[in-house]
Amino acid sequence: MEVERERQRGLEAGRRWARSVAPDKLAAMANGSFDDFSQMLPLDTSDQFVGGFREAVLHVWRGA
Repeated sequence: MEVERERQRGLEAGRRWARSVAPDKLAAMANGSFDDFSQMLPLDTSDQFVGGFREAVLHVWRGA
């Protein structure tokens, strides 16, 4: 299932990114919208990837 694979890729990338950035950058992105994440990522990134990425960033920010 391509949709779930894209979401999983986003989750993995989001976790790696969130663990490697400065706390202030993480906090700023955790408060961002879906559109904010879409603008940060390459233009050809799927909505499923962006959603997974955002979900992972929020989990890391919340300490989950």
